[in-house]
Amino acid sequence: MAKVDPLWAILSQPAKRFRNWDLEEFLRTGEAEISTLMESAKQTGLPRQHGYAIDFGCGVGRLTRALYNYFPQCHGVDISASMLDMARKLAPDCTFQHAGDLSCFADGCADLVYSSMVLQHQPDRKHVAGLIADMIRVLAPGGLLVFQMPLHLPWRNRLQLRRRAYRLLRAFGLGHAFTYERLKLNPIRMLSLPESEVESIVNAAGGTVLRVEHTSKFSAPFVSGLYFCTKS
Repeated sequence: MAKVDPLWAILSQPAKRFRNWDLEEFLRTGEAEISTLMESAKQTGLPRQHGYAIDFGCGVGRLTRALYNYFPQCHGVDISASMLDMARKLAPDCTFQHAGDLSCFADGCADLVYSSMVLQHQPDRKHVAGLIADMIRVLAPGGLLVFQMPLHLPWRNRLQLRRRAYRLLRAFGLGHAFTYERLKLNPIRMLSLPESEVESIVNAAGGTVLRVEHTSKFSAPFVSGLYFCTKS
């Protein structure tokens, strides 16, 4: 997806599929999202410092470049090398790491850790719990962690038949471009976790959930929790 339709892989609006995102419009969504984030963060009184921010699952740097308006050191992390190639061009003042976790960051280094539309696409719940713990580990005292996760998916959506069909056809040797563009299938998975389970994960990792916003902005038509956390 990163090579065939990277912007839609990040913001999967139906009308923008098949490379129909205008780049400037796409980047403006990042500026709006981070502006809203920082306004919401004021209600928590955190982060106390605005020096160092991490955008986990940064993709092409849509949010990382917007965070640079608030933090002089912004670091994006993503598992896709081709996404990061584009990110480095779009946000040359930021630093990008090719990784699937935060092991390259020191304990307590980040004033803000933000992760939007990333945890919901992990392989399983164990990976989600591990990443939340990792984000709390790198959080500085007085820092703020904000991440999003769908609260519930109906059974028909948990089956993800189109994703399973995509994987099956790819296993039989059909190319990605054909399965995506001709058959309109894609490999994107979707997970959910109930709010009580997320709070237990945060607490077990040494964090505290300060507040939770319920929104369908990141996972329409499904409702997500937007969790504002800090270290205990």
